[in-house]
This record gives sequence, structure tokens and C-alpha cells, in this order.
Amino acid sequence: MKKHAIALTIIVLAVLAGCLAGALGLRQPTANGDPCRLYLPDTTTRDALCDSLVADGVLHSTTAFRLVASLLRLDDVRPGSYVVEPHMRTLALVRKLRNGQQDPIRLTIGKFRLPGQLNEYLNTKLMHNDFNVTLDSFHLIRPDTYEVYWTVTPHQFMQRMEKEYEAFWRTRALNDLKDPNDPNDLKDLIILASIVEEETNYGPEKPLIASVYLNRLKRGMPLQADPTVKYAVGDFTLRRILNKHLEVESPFNTYLHTGLPPAPICLPSKATIDAVINAPETQYNYFCASEKLDGTHRFATTLAEHNRNAARYHAAIR
Repeated sequence: MKKHAIALTIIVLAVLAGCLAGALGLRQPTANGDPCRLYLPDTTTRDALCDSLVADGVLHSTTAFRLVASLLRLDDVRPGSYVVEPHMRTLALVRKLRNGQQDPIRLTIGKFRLPGQLNEYLNTKLMHNDFNVTLDSFHLIRPDTYEVYWTVTPHQFMQRMEKEYEAFWRTRALNDLKDPNDPNDLKDLIILASIVEEETNYGPEKPLIASVYLNRLKRGMPLQADPTVKYAVGDFTLRRILNKHLEVESPFNTYLHTGLPPAPICLPSKATIDAVINAPETQYNYFCASEKLDGTHRFATTLAEHNRNAARYHAAIR
């Protein structure tokens, strides 16, 4: 009889709980008809959370939410970014927040030129504000859209970028210009690709431009890449490179120093890196903007040929 009594008591309590839940609206959908994303920093209290739920239109009232939160012991709000779906039940929402079941955000990294620019961007897009990507680690990062948790730490972010970097190179068969087992060679490819990236937006010519720079490196010629001068000067808006700019002392000034600069001058795209990897073998040592003024270039093997191309371009702009 005792067992039957206990079972009956449990059933009655469950029914009462169900009725109470329905009466309090615990099983009612949230107020917002569209998905809503919550950003909860690590300083969020339960009261502040309730205020945000109403302010963001997630809930009409927090009465039911507070009750369920108390029953499920949602005392310490776990930081993170959470998506509240339309018609999400209050019970499901509380469980999601209590368990810290974050939804990743989409983080788009573009063609940043300086580590400081990237750090500033990351500090505004993610919860932590102490990102410190350095010049030494800048080459590990690829422009792309990544899914990450809003709470990712600077250390976790760099670990992710290192894995992405390794995965990127695993899918590419390198020619004999570089040793895929030598990290320095891979970094050099990134540096060269960053120069090509800044030289042109016209994709079909990127392999040819890369071939010019590769030829110059092989022959011990200075790269004399105008984008590196802009980087050395610190003015990326320069439209004309003058003699005074060419004399600026910097390891990034490839008019003064032979070889590659010490780090990328921007974050090159995967397509530009591939253009460098797959650069054709040519005899070109020079290139300049075409007199068509359409963003294309003329390529030359000899200095005399290059000077004629340059004269045509300067005549066109005059």
C-alpha cells in the first residue's frame, strides 16, 4: 500500500506542477517573434539578465523566468553569446543559460595591414579586450570568416589560428621554390603574398607579379615594391611614391634593403597565396601600370623595355 501511495503522490505532484507551470506561463513561447542574440559578459547578474530579456523583447515578463531560474539554480550567469529562437520555451532557455550552451558568432577577418588594427577589431567583436597579436605571429592569420565563441580568449584564438594555418598548408602542394617543412619558408611565402596583395586587385595578374618578385629574389635584385614603401612611411593612402619616400629608413623599405621585409605588410587572401605558390616561370624582372589605366600591368624582361612601358604610362596620366 505504501508503494501505491507514494506513486499516487508523485503523480498528483506532477499534475499539480504541470498545472502550475501552465498557469505561470512556464511553457509559453518567448515574446520575440525573431531570433535574438544575447551577449552576456562575465559580470552579468541574474537581475541584469532579467532586465536584458525584457529590454531585448525576449520576454514580456520575467515572473516565470525567475521562478524557473530559482528552481534550476541559475544563480551564476555563465558568460557567452546565446541565440534565443522564436517560440523557445522558458524552461529550455533557462537550461541553455545554466549549462552555458553558447552559440558561435561569425567573425570576419579582413586584409588588415597592422597587428594593432587586428587587435582593435578583435577587442570590439569579442568579449575579451586584451588581444595582442604581434608582428611575429601576424603571418599565421588568414582573412576569412570563422565561427568562434564570443568568449574565446586571446590564447584560444591564437591556438585556433595556428590550427587553421596548419590545415591551410596541408591542402596545398608546394612547388620546389619553398620547403613545406620549413616554417620560415612558409612565412616567406606569406610575406611575398602580402606584397602581391597590395600591388593589385586584378586576380589574373597576381601569378605574373609574383613571378617578377621571385625572379628578383633569385637574382639578388632589390624588390623595389612600392607597397613596402607605403608601409615603411606609414601612409597607405599614398598615390605617388616620391624620392623622399624611397629614402625612409626601415627594414620594410625594399628600395633600401634587398630580400623580403621581416613580416607581412598585410594579411593576404588565400587566393593570393595560391598565386604565389603557382607562379609561372618567366623571365620578367619588371612591371609597371599599363597606359590603359585599367588596373592592369605591362611586364618586361629588360630595363630598357620597362622604361618604354613606364614612359607610355606616364604619358597616359599626363
